[in-house]
Amino acid sequence: MARKRHDVMKTLADARPPEFDPDHLAGSARARRDLETILAGRAEAPQLRRSPRMFTWRWALPVAATAAAAGVLVATLPQGGSGAEGSRTSAGPGSTADGARHLPANGRLALRHVADRLDRTAADEGTYWQVATRSGWIGVVDASGETFAVSSSEKQQRSFGVRPGTESLNVMGLEATTKPRSERDAARWRAVGSPKDLTLADTGQGGRLGLRIETGAGKRPTVDRINSGDRIAALGARNVTYEDLRKLPGDSAKLQEVLTDLYREDGGSEVRGRTEWMWRQAAGLIGLPVKAEVRAAAYRVIAGLPGIRALGEVTDPLGREGVGFALPASDRPGYGTGRSELIVDPSTGALLSEQEVLTEPDAKAAEAGLTSGTVVNYTATVRSEWTDRQLKIPEAPETSE
Repeated sequence: MARKRHDVMKTLADARPPEFDPDHLAGSARARRDLETILAGRAEAPQLRRSPRMFTWRWALPVAATAAAAGVLVATLPQGGSGAEGSRTSAGPGSTADGARHLPANGRLALRHVADRLDRTAADEGTYWQVATRSGWIGVVDASGETFAVSSSEKQQRSFGVRPGTESLNVMGLEATTKPRSERDAARWRAVGSPKDLTLADTGQGGRLGLRIETGAGKRPTVDRINSGDRIAALGARNVTYEDLRKLPGDSAKLQEVLTDLYREDGGSEVRGRTEWMWRQAAGLIGLPVKAEVRAAAYRVIAGLPGIRALGEVTDPLGREGVGFALPASDRPGYGTGRSELIVDPSTGALLSEQEVLTEPDAKAAEAGLTSGTVVNYTATVRSEWTDRQLKIPEAPETSE
């Protein structure tokens, strides 16, 4: 009696792990469904759950000489009323106390999927690389024995001139306001005489920072020239040219090596350590005039950092739906503890926004009404594109050399 012959290829196919199925390749309908499953944290995900959340901060990367000035008080918060802009709902079943799902491996897989989906069809070069953002920031204020919170907001435009003879400009303070965050904060502000000049609570690093209440009326934006000769951006502690940026490797392992060398060159002195330094630099690269494959490699570098978590579907400060990723919480002087988050569009790989979310307020922040889940700092990218026209400078701006 003849023995039945086994179909070897079918046997191998049946034994193949699901992640190796060709239907899982980036861009397929199956890949999209898998990403939704990963992010939602359940076996099937015909539709992602909606979770209204607000988002993020961008790390300023003009040349090092002006980076500090551009990054101190320009990160601001939406014109806060009741404080709803600064709070988040729970992430739902499977979430942790701080709202993040414990899916470190799947978080990395989801972020790598985003890298695979990065839009490579847009123009890759021009005369100016321009990025427009809206940012928000919350500060805790001490004033005559009263403690309260203020929120600031502004639009910012950055233009990197990459051709010989072009300038790189940073326009800050567009539609800028600073005011009490809520009615409760406004009442405390009025109780001490409605001062225009305020001092932020001690940051814990020996510094106290002043700011001024502004309604936006008559406030002039600031225009900075952010290039130094042909050096248009800061990468780590190094000022780099457009050619330097275009030479960055599109391979994530090689890009990791470049960033590791820059970290060592920077003395490893960045607050919150190597992981957050790498996160900031890699995320900052996504907003610079680099090749699409470098942006994809930057996402993969971030995906390889320890402790990365997927947050599921979230909504950024501008109401755009995306998927969120976060680092573990760490100390945030002047606030308590918080974590860094990125929000990306999973269909194109575009970075929508970045933010810092409070996970546990310190005593001063709690007294000012800040709670776990408060978004204390964000920057949302409105537009990023190549163009052959320089920014239109606002009338009568303030300038700095």
